[in-house]
Amino acid sequence: MGARGRQRSVTVTGSPTLAGFRRAGRFHSDWQAWFPFSAAGGWAFSGRVALYHGVTRLGLPPQSTILVPAYHEGIELDALVAAGYRVRHYRVAGDLSIDLADVERRLDPSVAALYVIHYFGFPQPLPVLRAFCDAHGLRLIEDCALALFSRTNGTWLGSVGDLAIFSIYKTLPVPHGGYLVAPAAREQSALRSPPLMSTLVQTLDLVHHTLRASGWGGVERAASRASSVVRRLLHWNRGATVSSGGSRWDPRLVAYGTSRWTRELIRFTNRDEVVARRCANYARLAGRLRGLVSLPFPDLAPGTCPLLLPILVPDRDRVQEALERLGVQSGKYWPDAHSTCPPELAAEVAPWREQCLELPIHQELNPDDIDRVADAVIELLSN
Repeated sequence: MGARGRQRSVTVTGSPTLAGFRRAGRFHSDWQAWFPFSAAGGWAFSGRVALYHGVTRLGLPPQSTILVPAYHEGIELDALVAAGYRVRHYRVAGDLSIDLADVERRLDPSVAALYVIHYFGFPQPLPVLRAFCDAHGLRLIEDCALALFSRTNGTWLGSVGDLAIFSIYKTLPVPHGGYLVAPAAREQSALRSPPLMSTLVQTLDLVHHTLRASGWGGVERAASRASSVVRRLLHWNRGATVSSGGSRWDPRLVAYGTSRWTRELIRFTNRDEVVARRCANYARLAGRLRGLVSLPFPDLAPGTCPLLLPILVPDRDRVQEALERLGVQSGKYWPDAHSTCPPELAAEVAPWREQCLELPIHQELNPDDIDRVADAVIELLSN
């Protein structure tokens, strides 16, 4: 196959692959000095597990109410409910900023905490929120699942709230991993390592993802067939193995921390390179698409480490399928409101759930990859 054919077979991935560790350079022995890993708290299997255990450290009254935003994934609310709390939704504006006047209207004696989400890595106004919570006697919970390594005015996202949670595997190519920043518990039993089979399977998923993205589709298909044979010989059922991600609450997860394998992989991460590449890629892609498509966040504030670049497009499913045919992966996350969300609030954020398409800008992509994403989007929009 010629070079042109090989180029067409390479996919611009929606998330980083294991190949990024090879490009990251040297082994980083100081990674435990990076925030959030340097803060009091601990590892968990995923962000939802970190939230489940972290919220119990806040000393909230049993069955008290936590105010949550109307735009959410949903699984985080399941974690709060599973931990024994009630949720009440508040309004977010069209730019996903918090409507504090609406938050204040929803206060009553049962409300004990305010839950805020740093969408796509972009910061909510932490000094304002901290002052609001202090004035009303509330605990502040920061959801930084999409905001690893983000800062605002020199302050790390996750360092201002009384509790913060992170989903490491959403930014770095690791099989699982969550982290919580929270007060130390007097009697906090360590979460045990996840089942070896779970870590192995999710690592194999990353291997397949890496091979497919690198243009080694034949090798990836052969590896998939081989692993299928092994599963049949072992009588192994994937559904019986715990897994990070997914839209359903799995109570089995709360018993598990993270594997040593995940922590070893992080040692090969260059944090500063991750942030710099994501910022440069975001700026390049936003610059190419500016004026051609709806960009809710056309510019990055200093310190922001974006997870992806969101655009709003009509007929999102069709656009995503067309991008996939052009070799560009994208995401359409958070399509459904949680069952507890009032219809009127759900309707206000419906455009985000129906039209938001997340384009890749992660650290593994180079300028040519970003231009390929932009060219594909522009081609589809022009047609």
